[in-house]
Amino acid sequence: MCQVVIAGGPNKDMTALRPYIESSSRIVCADSGADSLYSLDIVPDTVWGDMDSISKEARDWLKENKVPESLFPVEKDMTDSELCVTSLTKEEPILLITSLTGRPDHVMTNLLMAMRLVEEGYKITVTDGVTWVYPLCGENSFRTPVELTDPRYTYSLIPVGSGAQGVSTIGMKYPLRERNLVCGSSLTVSNELDGKENEHGFDMKAGTMLVMITPKV
Repeated sequence: MCQVVIAGGPNKDMTALRPYIESSSRIVCADSGADSLYSLDIVPDTVWGDMDSISKEARDWLKENKVPESLFPVEKDMTDSELCVTSLTKEEPILLITSLTGRPDHVMTNLLMAMRLVEEGYKITVTDGVTWVYPLCGENSFRTPVELTDPRYTYSLIPVGSGAQGVSTIGMKYPLRERNLVCGSSLTVSNELDGKENEHGFDMKAGTMLVMITPKV
C-alpha cells in the first residue's frame, strides 16, 4: 500500500495505474491531476494547488463529491506537485504519478525533486504508467519488481548530483562491478536483462542516482 500523488500533464496511462490508485491509502491531486481521476471516476481525498489548469468538469465533480481543497496563489515558491508530496508522511511509500513526456522543465524538476526528497527520508517512485523511475541514495540495493522484469524493457541508471559510487549490477546483460558513475555520463543507459538470473537489479555504496525502467523503442 502507498500514498498516491497525481500531478497534471499529458500522456499518463491512468488505466494501467488504476490498481495502484485503488489500493492506495491516500490520494492527493495536484491541480489538473484531478482531471486524470475524473476520467476514472475515482474520488481523491484532497486537491492541492492554485486551480489554474483544472477543467470546469473536474472542478464541478470535486464539489459534488465534497472533496477538500487546499488553495494556493498562482505565484508561489513551490510547484503544486511539491506541495502535495511534502504534505504526506515519510513513513509510507509515495507513488508520484506525473507526465514524463510533457514539458521538459516540469519533467526534470519533478525527477530532481523526487531525488532530493528521497535524500530527506521520503520513499518515492515516479511513473506515468509507462516509465518507472526509482530515486536511490546512499548505500542501497534495488531489485526490479516482477511486473517490470521483462525483455521488452530497458534499464538505465542516471547518476545525479555528485554521482553514484560503487555501483554493481545483478542479472543484467552489461555488467558493472563497484563502478563509480558521474553525472552526465551515458555509460549506464539502456541495459538489459541477462536472461539467466532469477534476480535483477543494482547495488550502490553511496551517492545519488535514478533507476529508470521504460519500454524499448
